[in-house]
Amino acid sequence: MSVQSGKFLTLDAAADYLGTGAIEVNMYEKEIFDIVRRSSVALNRFPQVRASGHPHRYFEETAIATGAFTDPRSISPSNTGPTRTERTAYIKGIVAQSNLSIFDKDVTQQQGQFAYVVAKDIDDIISAIEVTRASAIWNGNDTSMSSPTTTQYMGLLNQITQQFTITGGSSIIDGLKHAVATMFANQTYKVVPTAIYVNPILGDHLDREARANQFTVDKMEVVGGVQVETLRTQAGILPIIGDAFLPSASGSAYGFSAPPSGYTNYFAVIVTEKLIEMPYISGEEDNPNPRLFQLGLTGNLQGQYVGIKFDAILAKGPSYAHAVVCVQLPTNT
Repeated sequence: MSVQSGKFLTLDAAADYLGTGAIEVNMYEKEIFDIVRRSSVALNRFPQVRASGHPHRYFEETAIATGAFTDPRSISPSNTGPTRTERTAYIKGIVAQSNLSIFDKDVTQQQGQFAYVVAKDIDDIISAIEVTRASAIWNGNDTSMSSPTTTQYMGLLNQITQQFTITGGSSIIDGLKHAVATMFANQTYKVVPTAIYVNPILGDHLDREARANQFTVDKMEVVGGVQVETLRTQAGILPIIGDAFLPSASGSAYGFSAPPSGYTNYFAVIVTEKLIEMPYISGEEDNPNPRLFQLGLTGNLQGQYVGIKFDAILAKGPSYAHAVVCVQLPTNT
């Protein structure tokens, strides 16, 4: 026990127990318990493409020439042509950094208790970028693709303008099938959705409804080792992919009104995945993955490790090739 500034300070002993024939010291498991989420199925399924520049630019054809019936003996065509529109998407930057003290690194390595922790912490810089991207692809708060208002993505829930609402008490299965059928029935655009991403709570309610109605569902592998249930629709069999990063809302959000009292809005996103692109910038190396840089030692001998990713999330055909379905469900069920 010691005295400092008139206060008594108790110094904890390093040993857990000292006794005759026994000295018990602190010991820890050699592995750090860690189930922190580091990835998402959506990031693995949405295609990454080289950006054309900053901003990334492309053309969208929204109409073709107009045909018309005519008198075969008096042909009188009208001159028409396709309609094409220039589209842009500004590239965003996602960054993560960790500073590693050379002293603490040396102590950890010398003890040999957590020999892998330095490499783990460096690898987690990349994981931090991926988790940030996984959330922002849905709810990034930018409001314009061509005139950015924030440094974040413009999330898919803000980009996609085709919307459906399934009110409380209505069939979720019927509502989703109707939304897919409406998309598939488009006579102007050839829309063939490939997946339905759902908030996991919504996915659970979907499972309950299927069981209650003895609705048979199949399984499909969406990424290596991950199987999900499917839904038979007019566009074919679509996987129902639960994504923990898909948000819910208790108030008005993403163009939907606030739910009734006692309800929460949960979201399903019906997508044509080949038309959800992530244009990236990586210089000459053509690397679609986050990159890691070591900046050297600072004045207090700390090593700086910085991860960086330059890309964007882009829904081509946001008003017809994809749809957001808002499902009103009782809160906390």
